[in-house]
Amino acid sequence: MLKRTVLGLAVVFATGISWPVLAQVSATLVMRSGERISGVLIDMGGAGFTVQAGGQNRQIATNDVAAVEFSGGAPSPEVQAKLRAGQPVVVLRNGMLVDGRLSDIGGTSPLRLSVDTPSGSRDFTSNDVAQVYLADSQAFRSAQEPPSGVMPDGAIRVAANQQWVETGVSVRRGDTVSFRASGNIMAGPGASAGPAGSPILKSPNYPVPVAPGGSLIAKVGADGRPFLVGSIEQPITMPADGKLMLGINDDGFNDNTGAFTVTINQEAAQGRGAIRRR
Repeated sequence: MLKRTVLGLAVVFATGISWPVLAQVSATLVMRSGERISGVLIDMGGAGFTVQAGGQNRQIATNDVAAVEFSGGAPSPEVQAKLRAGQPVVVLRNGMLVDGRLSDIGGTSPLRLSVDTPSGSRDFTSNDVAQVYLADSQAFRSAQEPPSGVMPDGAIRVAANQQWVETGVSVRRGDTVSFRASGNIMAGPGASAGPAGSPILKSPNYPVPVAPGGSLIAKVGADGRPFLVGSIEQPITMPADGKLMLGINDDGFNDNTGAFTVTINQEAAQGRGAIRRR
């Protein structure tokens, strides 16, 4: 009996040496550049993703990754619209969409994926998830769409490392203005955000304290009260007369990178002529 027990333990330990590697989950990382890296996904932490590809472990910065694919499939038009608006999204294998930003990966098989959603942190497994989209990428765009980096006519670039950008647009109280924003910024080390901001970034010191950090905001006049624009495409009524300015909902800009691209459509209040940019 003793010999059988010792032999059984020896088999368990011998097979256990290779089992964790076999149990880990294969995935493809889609880079923002469009490059695809396939291998065994080991971890995601402060240093980014760890992937075993070509027999070697690779560290890939989170900000370089647009998506993690556990199963193939192009993003649907709904997913593409969310990404263009700066909203990260998780696609489950049953087809459901979960708005939220991937914050951690751990475990072995299946992997545990932690996602920060507007209602709080939620955990999924790699068996539940088809794709995790972190940011927009040229790889997701159709041939009819303008290439990445091309500014649409009349668009405004809102850099993440400066507090306010003048739009050159003058508005009056009661005018309605529609915004369409796209792009992705880093609102601090490891803190990626689209125009809607990151649900994990919160501070009472932000210009709009109730809005997520990194979100697109606006104000009218140098001393105007900031308000949220985010990914809202419905017309927003202007609160005052003055020059329209756009900015980032943050209280520190030195460590920010990236920019949003914003187009503005204006309609004058009833009884006034069309608004024109100076």
